[in-house]
Amino acid sequence: MRAVSLDAPRRLIDLEVDGENVRVPEGSTILDALRGKGVDTPTLCYADNLTPVNACRVCVVELEGSRVLVPSCSRKAEEGMKVRTDSGRVRHSRKMVLEFLGSSVDVSLTSPDVHRWREGYGADPGRYGPPATPHACISRSPGIVIATSSEPATADAKKTRRRNAHEGAR
Repeated sequence: MRAVSLDAPRRLIDLEVDGENVRVPEGSTILDALRGKGVDTPTLCYADNLTPVNACRVCVVELEGSRVLVPSCSRKAEEGMKVRTDSGRVRHSRKMVLEFLGSSVDVSLTSPDVHRWREGYGADPGRYGPPATPHACISRSPGIVIATSSEPATADAKKTRRRNAHEGAR
């Protein structure tokens, strides 16, 4: 005999995404609704097996009545919400996040999606200085990259230790 889950059914709620009605189970995030509708939404710090951390802010959307853009990965969908995923504000914010990331982190080993999003949003990390130096990898498992330390990072660490020692002497 096989066990059958008897979880209580979840109520469905309706929200509007880019002018179209979307129905999702209560407790779903805006990102769940976007994915259910097939909207390509960039995410960098979100994975199905992680608690959303809202760290990257590249999944932001515009929510009617909200003064600020909201992260779709953690914001729960609510009945009657009106969400815009491709407004000028959303596109500008995503472009800047991708530029900042590309100017400070080696993204050469990221998924092809990141490169596609950078191109699609017209992100130019060079506006913020030269790109981060690629690192040699020790290990590359799905989702995990362990890089060796680079010479510039070692030099920066030495400068920081000297500065901290000097400030501690005051």
